[in-house]
Amino acid sequence: MKRLLLLISVTLVLSMNMGAQDGAEEVILLNYKTLTKKTASSDEQILDEKKGVKSNTWVKRGKLYQDVYNQGLEQVILGTSVDALKIFYGEPVSTETDDNNVEILKYETINYHFENGALRAWSRNNPIHEDPLNVALESFKKSIELTDPEKQANAESKIKENLDLLKEQFQNSGQSRYFLGDLEAALKDFESILEVNKFSSYDGIVDTLMISFSGIVAREIGRVNKDNDYYQKAISYYKTLTELEYGGTNTYIQMTRDYYAIGDTLAAIENLKRGLEQHPDSSILVTVTAQAYYLLHDNDGGIEFVDQRLEKNPNCSEAYYWKGLLLTNHKDLGQDTIDMALELYEKALEIDPSKTAIWYQAGYVYYALGANFYEQEGYEDDPEFRAELAAKGEENYVKAAEKLEKVYELAVNDVSLQSEALDLLKRIYYKLYGSEDSRYIEVMEKIKTL
Repeated sequence: MKRLLLLISVTLVLSMNMGAQDGAEEVILLNYKTLTKKTASSDEQILDEKKGVKSNTWVKRGKLYQDVYNQGLEQVILGTSVDALKIFYGEPVSTETDDNNVEILKYETINYHFENGALRAWSRNNPIHEDPLNVALESFKKSIELTDPEKQANAESKIKENLDLLKEQFQNSGQSRYFLGDLEAALKDFESILEVNKFSSYDGIVDTLMISFSGIVAREIGRVNKDNDYYQKAISYYKTLTELEYGGTNTYIQMTRDYYAIGDTLAAIENLKRGLEQHPDSSILVTVTAQAYYLLHDNDGGIEFVDQRLEKNPNCSEAYYWKGLLLTNHKDLGQDTIDMALELYEKALEIDPSKTAIWYQAGYVYYALGANFYEQEGYEDDPEFRAELAAKGEENYVKAAEKLEKVYELAVNDVSLQSEALDLLKRIYYKLYGSEDSRYIEVMEKIKTL
């Protein structure tokens, strides 16, 4: 079996590097010392008064620096196995495993990083240049700049294959650097792909995947470095995606996360409202927008928002739910307000009885009311009033138990929510029926199995 897997890996690498057609040229491994000499020569040529102003000098330089990047990567791709790599590059000088269980095969000029037996990244020893791909990109730009405007389109067509390869190289480099934790370098690589796309031969192509990658990495840098500028950069990328109507509601959610990160909740709300204009039937955008008002304690603004949503869609269960939460987002609440919120939760569940969060919220409110009545009973001396308070406590506990049992039934994939529901049910059943009751015993058994 191991032999078969090895043959499959080797075949995969060979097919991807040598091409599918018969007669493809054999790939020659690039020599580190030779490339070093060639780059020194290229540095001299671009400074030469005659050669430095020739387009072809810069084209050759661009191709050379693509080779500089590719040295040690000629016969591998991300995902290559250790055995396949050794077939082409021989045994490493040394091997080590880091604290993250990443196996590193060290060669004279390059190190290969493997996770679970698959190549995930590489790092250089004494690199010929720290950033050869961007040298290649700038060289190709310069070659076009030095070309007669009437001939630029033709000149670009001649290097189109190199530009296509350059984009692949930037993407692989970005993934490698991301794995190694060099987030800023990874972001620069992904952004460079967007820069390559500006060549006229790409006819204004928009790479939404790379825009998305750039936004994700920019946010991560912002988080790690606590740098709002990177969050703003992430927002700008996601704005571009929304203009392209790419990514659906998730794009607006991602932007909202970034606005929260920089502390601009108002901008987050406006962003979500724009999302609802584009996706008027999105329940998740209603939820996140109402939640933003809730966190701001702008209850009036939030209620106005959900009322507007209900005018447009009277069957939006999330709007009823959040209106109930916003109504009760105060320290001191009257019974009328609580009753109104409970009515809203009931309406939400009538529309969509699958919402476990709403079942739990309603159950918790009934539980809290019941507990409050029982607490008042303990301070009351009048027997009749005590009995009245106890009856109200029991009534609310029974209603709470009904809701919380439903939570346990529905939340099959949410152990945390099931646990919270069972904890409240344990208290309710103990208070109502005592520890010998079958309902209490059943709940205790369920708690043990979680």
